[in-house]
Amino acid sequence: MAALGSCSKEYNALLEQLQKQTDLMQDTSSLLDPYIRIQGLDVPKLREHCREHPGAFPSEEDLQGLGRRGFLQTLNATLGHVMERLAALEQQLPKAQDLKRSRLNTEDLEKLQMARPNVLGLRNNVYCMAQLQDISDTNESTIAGRGTSQLPVPVPASDSFQRKLEGCRFLHGYHRFMHSVGRVFSKWRKSPSRSRRHSPRRALRKEVRRTRPSRRGKRLMPKGQLPR
Repeated sequence: MAALGSCSKEYNALLEQLQKQTDLMQDTSSLLDPYIRIQGLDVPKLREHCREHPGAFPSEEDLQGLGRRGFLQTLNATLGHVMERLAALEQQLPKAQDLKRSRLNTEDLEKLQMARPNVLGLRNNVYCMAQLQDISDTNESTIAGRGTSQLPVPVPASDSFQRKLEGCRFLHGYHRFMHSVGRVFSKWRKSPSRSRRHSPRRALRKEVRRTRPSRRGKRLMPKGQLPR
């Protein structure tokens, strides 16, 4: 992954941005609720079926058990899959003019269309946080294979109703996942010593500079003259 723009160098400021983004994305009014209304699923019996597929997203327990590198890599990979699914969901949405004819709220459609840019912004900040903490793409334990690879495959276009339900279940899991991500980030604020500013690598560089011999006090010899 790579940042789309410049990255903040302030750990607390970047962490605050990440927490605000996850707060927005765990709110069902930003995505799931508009989707349910637009797709005609806003009925109690149908809402009961809008439940996350078990194992579709990493659990909070799994995320809490990861180191920072593994967590950020898992989050980045999962968001990549989310982007793909959101793109597929957008293809299923009605057009704005169709919503107006049906007297449905076009604001719901606008919220759904903002989902991918919001995820892209979060993914950008995830990359920046990884850079801030000197985290490279080296291997560490992640949850790849459990959460990121098991997002349900979209059903064939011929089954329109089932496709709507699958989209609903996916979004329910997405909001739950973002809630878990937010809880992980909230614990990072309580332990700022693990930021890049206090990282062992940075401390080592300071120590090297501190112990480097000083050139002050050395007498320069005239050119061509050997020391006695």
